[in-house]
Formats: sequence, structure tokens, C-alpha cells
Amino acid sequence: MVMLFFADICPAQMFRLGEWGGEYESGNEYERQVTSTGGSKSSRFQNVLSQNRLSVRNTGAYIYDPRLINFSVGGTLGLSQSWQNTNDSNNSQSGLLWGYDVFASILEEKPFSLNLFANRNQSAVSGDLAGRIGITAENRGATLFARRLYIPSTLTFRQEIQEQESRSAGVVGRTSERRNVLTYDGARGWLDSEMNVRYELVDLTDEVIPNLSYRSHDTSLYYSLDFGPELNRRWDSRFHFLTRSGLANLTSFNLDESLRIDHTEKLETDYRYFLLRIDTTGGETTTHTGTFHLRHRLYDSLTTSINLGGTFQILPNGERDQYRGRLDFDYTKRLPYDGRLNISLGGGLQLDTNRFRSTESFVPQETHTVGTPFALPIDLTNPFVVSGSVVVTKTATGPLPAGCFPAPGPPTPLVLGQDYTLQVSGGITQIVPIPCSGITPGINPGDTIAVDYGFSVSPSLSFLTMPWHLSASVDYRWIRPYFMHEQTDQKLVSGQDGRFLDNQRSDTIGTELRYDGQRLRASILGEGRNFSSHRLAYNMLRSTQLLAYTIMPDLLLTVTGSESFSFFSRPQRETQSFDGRVTLSYALGGTLFADAFMGERALMQTAQPNERITEAGLRVRWMYRKVEILPSIVFSDRQRGDTDSKDFHITLRMIRRF
Repeated sequence: MVMLFFADICPAQMFRLGEWGGEYESGNEYERQVTSTGGSKSSRFQNVLSQNRLSVRNTGAYIYDPRLINFSVGGTLGLSQSWQNTNDSNNSQSGLLWGYDVFASILEEKPFSLNLFANRNQSAVSGDLAGRIGITAENRGATLFARRLYIPSTLTFRQEIQEQESRSAGVVGRTSERRNVLTYDGARGWLDSEMNVRYELVDLTDEVIPNLSYRSHDTSLYYSLDFGPELNRRWDSRFHFLTRSGLANLTSFNLDESLRIDHTEKLETDYRYFLLRIDTTGGETTTHTGTFHLRHRLYDSLTTSINLGGTFQILPNGERDQYRGRLDFDYTKRLPYDGRLNISLGGGLQLDTNRFRSTESFVPQETHTVGTPFALPIDLTNPFVVSGSVVVTKTATGPLPAGCFPAPGPPTPLVLGQDYTLQVSGGITQIVPIPCSGITPGINPGDTIAVDYGFSVSPSLSFLTMPWHLSASVDYRWIRPYFMHEQTDQKLVSGQDGRFLDNQRSDTIGTELRYDGQRLRASILGEGRNFSSHRLAYNMLRSTQLLAYTIMPDLLLTVTGSESFSFFSRPQRETQSFDGRVTLSYALGGTLFADAFMGERALMQTAQPNERITEAGLRVRWMYRKVEILPSIVFSDRQRGDTDSKDFHITLRMIRRF
């Protein structure tokens, strides 16, 4: 049978190349940065980076027959040159850029097939004060496809090598990671159900800082089933298990079971059970959560929601139980002249009970994502944190700010006093980010951090929480006034430590004006808010604006702005922020695109250094036949405290495809 197969597919020509193609790319960058702090001497940096590379690729080649082995092969050869001037120091670097890309598919159309791949890419980027950063990325591996199994599956093994090296003013920064990854994916769908299975093994070796090496196993399973007389019931089951050894040992397990029943077009119920278990070096936490949700719609005007639930936590040194119930009404009524009235009213009752063997408990891996464009202080969830127990790890990174070296990881351990500080106010502990600088990773806008910490608890405490809210708005499309009131009262049931209780009240009033025309779209919103509690009290005013005007069919002007003023009386401090941006966009068919922009963002706060970012620039993309030209000019001025950094960046890329 095998001989018949080969006799059927083997032509006279054993080897045949496919179509040739390629491109030539030229990239040039000029950057100048001046940084000054107080009355000290300014630091100046200037960098010129030029790269030229030629890539050639053959696709559609095969051996014997395309159904047996087909492949593609390509290569890249180029040269990178850079010239840096830092204060009175000059430095120049040059290097050869080379890479390859090989891909082969064996028996692509058969039930079992195999893909082989290997590629290498080398490039250089401007790292601002870090100078020229050379980046080398290599990947090699194989993927096995098994399409006729009961669960169609793929099994992939790949080895990833990432290296970065920078040299500036005699300072050398280097990162080198080798990652072996084994991945299994299986998925199958039936008439009324589907299943997905995934497993991934990651073995990472950091060759520069061996302590950052780790190994992880990540397994997930998802299954869903639609059943019932009219398939009006749906069951979803999710399972996830992660274990990581090495830096920041972690074991995480969660099980999520949910059932939704559509009793009628107007009535539906949801049932859910969630189990979460996290084990770190600081302790182990297990959480069981069960919820019931009922939703009923009456005449498309009144929606009634009933929520019942319970949470049972087993924490280091104790347990915490929570029982809650809530009833909410959402009412909508059409008004004369195409208006709409929206009213929401609801409230609930919650009982919390603490049973601990000591006065301290522990939270593992509490996750927070840092906002943009400024890294503001981050509140930890639990009050009365034990400051000496806080451990912060960066688990994901945002855009790398100017003047910073890429850090190994993530996960990346962060250092108190170097990457962040702690600030305590009214019993609430805040992580105060310190921006990166050079090889110090810091906490930057867009980063995600995980925090392990201990916090004080009452050994025996039981209390009631009674939340309720009321909101109303009238929407006539061009105007929408609204009002919101939220209130939470807590009452001690047993125990004597009332410092853990905190009554809260919030009132918000605002109005939004909108206009949607054929060429003009505009909106403005103004809002005032008063918030008070035992630990925190403030008044806030904020406003947002949007204007989009189509000057010509191909030319669009967009203006956005926002302002916020917060006045804290407990604790006393003030925070003000401004954000404004003007963008002019031009598009000519599908060949020319241009964006000119100018913007400014500012943050003034009592407890931290003031920040201001001013940006202006022009970005163009022009495509003419097989040539693509991408010039850009960007100027930015960032002030933080008494440090002022001005950056002027020009780039010109040209790509010729053939």
C-alpha cells in the first residue's frame, strides 16, 4: 500500500523550488535627549542608528509532491551601525545582522502530519540612554498534528532563545534567556457540546542571573454542554492548574462550574461554584464561592435581579465566611420627544465572620495593573497591612520608558526603596511606584504586579454590611443628566475590634451633552462626586471632552480632553490631572496615511512629585507600487519633580518588495 502511495504521488522530478520573493529594508533613526535635575549639570545623549538588510525567500517548494513534503526557506543579511554621544563621551558600534527562516510540512493533508520550523532574527533598536540594543531571537521546534483522534490534537516542542545586549558610556547590559516549551492542545466540538484541553511545560534558564530561572506546568480544561428540551440549559466547566518552581514558587488551582437555565424569554437563572487554591512561600489560601442569580424582565421596562451567595475562605491561621443576598430593580421608560428615563434601585445584606488563631493572616498573589499614562499609588485590598511582609513581583510589563534597560523575566522580583515605596494612610497601604532608571526595573505605566502580604485581623469578629444604591438619568441623546447615590453601613454583631468596620457614602451628579452630525461629533461631560468613610474622604470634580470634525472626506480633526480635581480631607492632600490631545488624520485611498498630533498630560499631587508630559509629532505611511516609506518625527518633554527630560526622535524606514 505504501509503494502504491509513492507510485501515485512521485513525479519524474524529485525536487522543485517555488516562487522567489524578497525585500530590501532601510531604517535610519536619530535621537537626541537632554536631561536636567535641579541646578545640576545637564546630561546629554545623542544617537544615530542605521540598519540595512536584504531578505530573500522561496515559498511553495516541495520534494516529490506537494502532498508529501512542502517547504519554504529564507535568509536575511544586513548591517547595523550606530554612533552615540553621551556628554563628552563618543562611542560607535557596528554589527552584522543575519537570520534565517525554514519551514517544512510533511503529509500536510493526511490525518497525521508534522511541521518543522527554525528561524533566527537579529535586529538593533535605539535604547535611548541605553544606547544601541542588539536583539537576537531564535526559535526551533516541531508540531505534530493528529486530526483523526477522538480529540483532534497538536503537540508542539519549541526552543526559544532571547538575547539582548547594550553598550553605552562604558556600561554593558545583557540579558540571555533559553526557554524550552512543550505544548499540547486538543479541541473537539459535538452537536451540542465542545471541549478544549491545553497543557504547557516551560523550562526557562536565565544565563545571566541564574536565580531567575524557573520551571512551570500549566494545565487547563474547558467543557460546555447545551441540553434540555429546547437546549435552554447550558453547563460550563473550567479547570486550571499552574505550578511554578524556582523564583517565586507558586501553585494555583481553580475550578469554575456554572449552569444557566432560560426558563422563559423573560426569566433566567444562573448557578455557579468557584474553587480557588493558591499556595506560595508565604502561605496557602483556599476559597469556596457559591452563587445564585435570578433575572426577570417585565414588559421590557422593569428588570428584577436577585443574587444570593456565600464565600468560605481558609486562610493561614484561620477562616473567613461570608453570606450575602441582594435585590436590584432597573426601570426604563420612554419619554415624550424621544427621551428615556432610567432608574436603578437596589440593596442587600451581608454577614461576615472571622475565626483566626492569631491576629495576622496572609494574602498571596494579589494582582494589580498599573494605569497609564502615570503610575499612580496602588491601594492594597485589605487594611492594616504588615509592612514588613510585603513582597512585590512584576508579572507582566507595559511599554519600556525611555532610558531604561529591558529587565529579565517576568516574573521579576522588585526591591523596596528601589522599585517602589510603601505609604500608609487611614489604615490603607499603598504601593507607590518608582519609575525605571537604567537597569533598575521599577514599576511603570502598563505593568502588572502581584503582591504577597500579611495583614492584621480580629481573631473573632462578626459584622453585618448593608449596602444600597439609587441612580437615575434622563437621556434625550443630546443631553443626559444623571445622579447616583451609594451607601454602605456596617454593624458589629460580635467581637470588640470595631476598627475593621468602615461606613461609606458616595454621591455623584453630572450631565453629558452630545451632538452627532454628519460631519461633526462632539460631547462634553461634567461630574462632581463626594465620598466619605472612616478611612477616606474626598470631593472630586472631573470633565471629559470630545470633538471629531470631518474637514474633508479624507481629513479628520480629533480633539480630546479630560480634567480631574480631587480634594482629600481624610487624609489631607490634593490631586489634579489634565490630559489634552489634538490629532489631524489624512488618508488618501489606500496609499497614503498621515497623523499629526500634539498633546499634554499633567499630574499634580501633594504627596508625590508632579509630572508633566508634552508630546508632538508626525507619522506618515506612503505606499507606491512595491515601495513603502514610513517617516516619523516625535518630540516629547517629560518633567517629574525637578527632573526634566527632552527627547527628539526622527525615523525613516523604506521597504522595497520584489
